[in-house]
Amino acid sequence: MSASKDRLDELKSVKGRLSRQVGEARNSGLGKDELISELKQVSDEIKQLQKRLKKQLNETPAEKKWAPGPIEIPPAIASKPTCGAVSVEECSESLLPAVEAYLADHPAASIWHRPTVTSFIEFTYGHSTRYFCALDATGNVVGVLPVAQLNSRLFGNFLVAMPYFNYGGVLADNCDIARSLIAQADHWRQETNARHLELRFCQDNDLGLPQKTDKVSFWLPLPENTGELWDSFQPKVRAQIRRGEREMSEFRIGGLELLDEFYRVFSVNMRDLGTPVYGKDFFANLLRALHGQAWLVVAKIDGRAVGCAFLTGYRGRMEIPWASTLRRYNHTSINMSMYWKILEFAVQQGFEVFDFGRCSHDAGTYRFKQQWGAQALKLYWDYLLPAGAELPALNPHNPKFRLMIAVWRRLPVKLTNLLGPHIVKGLP
Repeated sequence: MSASKDRLDELKSVKGRLSRQVGEARNSGLGKDELISELKQVSDEIKQLQKRLKKQLNETPAEKKWAPGPIEIPPAIASKPTCGAVSVEECSESLLPAVEAYLADHPAASIWHRPTVTSFIEFTYGHSTRYFCALDATGNVVGVLPVAQLNSRLFGNFLVAMPYFNYGGVLADNCDIARSLIAQADHWRQETNARHLELRFCQDNDLGLPQKTDKVSFWLPLPENTGELWDSFQPKVRAQIRRGEREMSEFRIGGLELLDEFYRVFSVNMRDLGTPVYGKDFFANLLRALHGQAWLVVAKIDGRAVGCAFLTGYRGRMEIPWASTLRRYNHTSINMSMYWKILEFAVQQGFEVFDFGRCSHDAGTYRFKQQWGAQALKLYWDYLLPAGAELPALNPHNPKFRLMIAVWRRLPVKLTNLLGPHIVKGLP
């Protein structure tokens, strides 16, 4: 087939030369019949060769191209039989190894279920936390539920499993164990006069509780090499990545040494969105708590940090819970090249799935995440409420927060960095 293609290219070159000579002969009035005859012969041979090549191409088996397959979400609540009586108690120091082993074995466990995360929340913001464990008759862990209490004058008093992150609802060997854990958490809710208990899942567990499903996450299965991932992208996506790479002067993935540059970009972007920003200590403490399982990302143009991200990795899945680029650099496609570099890193580290994080259906970030070939997964947030209570409305679309958001966008970054951490600690 290669020789035929070379011959086709040669004939096309001859055809072009003859076409020019025929045109010159017509203009000069010289004889052109012989040239026209030769041109016809060349054209006929080109047509025959093209037909032959097309037939060969159709008969050649097409090379199978890698494409992301469907995502299967494992259940947070399994259907294992209960072995005897089950008791629920708070996680103690002695139970930590057993809890970590349970999480390592449970297919729906996320990094946010780890006890170190509840400790991080308590240490960073001073919130009360409880890590409930279900134990069978022999003392084996058969379910867990980490919960934090958020209590502020501005946003109220409520419990969340888990705040600040996308996942963290109950994990259990069966539904009876799950209900025992939730009942214990509800007992704590009543003791603290909290308005509700929020449980965050990426699957519907049929708990029969009031539910919100207005958020989605995007998960992308990853191949074994970056070449296959690159070939799976649409041409427009590849073109945008290349454009961003021409602009990008430096890209780094690291730890605390990147915190200052990361935070400069992140805090400006949060101000522009009208969202109170986490304090720098929030990210520093989280990096320490998730040592070896969390990274900072910084992308630069002309030596200046203009893009950033926070990554976590746990049990085959890399997640990007936070990412930002400075708005005035959006035209450079720096966000596209930054995400591509991050995806390369995920593949090279052996992760099997990349989690783009949550967004709303009508948000621009929905389309941004979708273009990578990722699959939209509905998030299920279940609520345990007092009788007659309505679902909470702590979101930017709530009319009572619109004025606050509009004002926040106009404040100096230094002021939002000072005020933001005191406000955001009460937001789930």
